[in-house]
Amino acid sequence: MTSTNDRTLQSYNDHVEEYMSQTLQHATEDWKIWIDENLRALDTSAKILEIGSAFGRDADYMESLGYAVQRTDASSSFVKLLQEQGNDAQLLNVLSSPLPAGLDMVFASAVLLHFTRDEARAVIAKVYDSLNANGRFVFSLKIGDGEETTDAKLGAPRYFCYWQALDIEKELRAAGFTAVKIVAAGDYRSDKPYWLLISAVKGAAA
Repeated sequence: MTSTNDRTLQSYNDHVEEYMSQTLQHATEDWKIWIDENLRALDTSAKILEIGSAFGRDADYMESLGYAVQRTDASSSFVKLLQEQGNDAQLLNVLSSPLPAGLDMVFASAVLLHFTRDEARAVIAKVYDSLNANGRFVFSLKIGDGEETTDAKLGAPRYFCYWQALDIEKELRAAGFTAVKIVAAGDYRSDKPYWLLISAVKGAAA
């Protein structure tokens, strides 16, 4: 791991309560539409891996629709929280750990934004290799340019790398994804475009 990722993970480990208190507890309508659209392409028996489950908000929503989700996080504090909630959660750092093969969907909301561009490129390739044909990589990034480390929200340093839609689409297609859909969405902070909600399909048109 890089030092930026080490610091970011330590901040999450040390500030779980602060993160939860300042994060929406339920998916917004834009998030639900995005998740629903991708789940409709899968059977309820699909093998879904979530990277960066945090306190389980998105996995809970997907499971409410009849899908099973393997929760994982690189933060041991979040994994402990998920397990205390009664979930089968595993510690997984996608930068340093292998992913299981035969996945139908990898879901990673607000995770790749903590990686440098080189790290994100490596993760995209790793996810591609883990997916079945027609498997889907579904993830979100923050819109913007450049990178920064900021104490905002947690009062502890977290690294962010910002992306434009054309740039992340280029990386996904270079990795072999043949269908990419990107939607700009706002959130509770503003109606202005703030997030990129992304889906990429391996080996088939969306």
